Amino acid sequence: MSKQLIIVIKQTYRSHFKSRGYWLLVLSPLIISMVIGSVTYGISKMQGNTTPTIAIVGDPSVRTILKQQEKALDLHVSKITEAKEANQKLSNHDLDGVLLIQNNSSTLTTQPKSNTINKTALSAILGDLYRSQKASGYGLTAEQTQTLIKPYNLKTVVKQSANKSTDGDNSSMSNYGIAVAIGVITTMIVMWYASMIATEIANEKSSRIMETLLAATSSNIQYFGKIIGIFALTLTHIGLYVVVASITYFSFKTNAIVISLSKNFSGLTLSFSIYAVSFILIAVALYLVLTALIASLINDNSQVQQAVQPITFLAMVGYLFSFIMTSMPNNLAIKMLSYVPFISQSMMPVRLVTKVETWPSAIISLLISVFTLILLAWFGKRIYAKNVLSYSDDKILSQFVKNIKNKN
Repeated sequence: MSKQLIIVIKQTYRSHFKSRGYWLLVLSPLIISMVIGSVTYGISKMQGNTTPTIAIVGDPSVRTILKQQEKALDLHVSKITEAKEANQKLSNHDLDGVLLIQNNSSTLTTQPKSNTINKTALSAILGDLYRSQKASGYGLTAEQTQTLIKPYNLKTVVKQSANKSTDGDNSSMSNYGIAVAIGVITTMIVMWYASMIATEIANEKSSRIMETLLAATSSNIQYFGKIIGIFALTLTHIGLYVVVASITYFSFKTNAIVISLSKNFSGLTLSFSIYAVSFILIAVALYLVLTALIASLINDNSQVQQAVQPITFLAMVGYLFSFIMTSMPNNLAIKMLSYVPFISQSMMPVRLVTKVETWPSAIISLLISVFTLILLAWFGKRIYAKNVLSYSDDKILSQFVKNIKNKN
């Protein structure tokens, strides 16, 4: 790597890294996530201190059993057993509910300001008790009674191969989460950094600084230096988020929400994570190269949006298809699009983690994107060199088509 290229990379990287706009871009999602996380954490803590208290009036044996099930029911059983006193306490908002146990039914009375009572779990336990009592009356043994009241367990399993299977209930949510995450990450990064590199090239062309820069270096140096410099900013951005996410996870790994998320994504492996990140980075590099060669056709800052808009739209196509794919993974068009560069990064990783595709197919898709990146970078440097010092009144799309026709 030549000294001039290193200088251009450093200059591109430092100029943006030290800018307020870059740090606003990096920190804004973190601040929003922190606010949402703090509110969610605060609500969960508040909910932890609002365990409902109920009084149980009627059969003492039922009260004893429910007292033993306090933790499972997430409630507290009051010492009050008299109906009159319990209803008075309920009216004074000292109780959240009064459960009246009768022969064949029970009645739960609450008031509008009562803390939430898990009626489903309470009903399930009361139902088991009722069936147990009836079974005893019919002369069934304790073992027969337990067999009778034991709920029927239906577990969904998605068969993957002769030796592997996954839990369908757990994997569906994680697969959907992966589809959303990969699509959002790629689309947002492309929108941010495509605009950044297009604006930089437009500034240099509109201010005529480009002539001075090319007098000291070649167009290839400027072309690759800007792409690598912006790509380095992307790596810094992603790396910072990885560090923050890791610190957050280890700081709150005992939190119920974090534990639930960890269970949903427990099926992810290190090899897949590396593959998905690699695919995202290759896709970002592809979009940066495409943006650089299109931005070379810009005359001034007013055309930046015109240049970036089709690139953003292309990134959104892959994002939208990642959702469509989850409902029709075996569709022929979906399979073909999973190998198409600029789109495949939002589709193939999800197809791989859902076992629709195998590792060989996934590697082929990644290699196609790598080959396309090399080919586009080589093709793009010629367009960049040809147009970076030219100024045309034609629309960017028209100029781009002319350059493709006249590439030789």
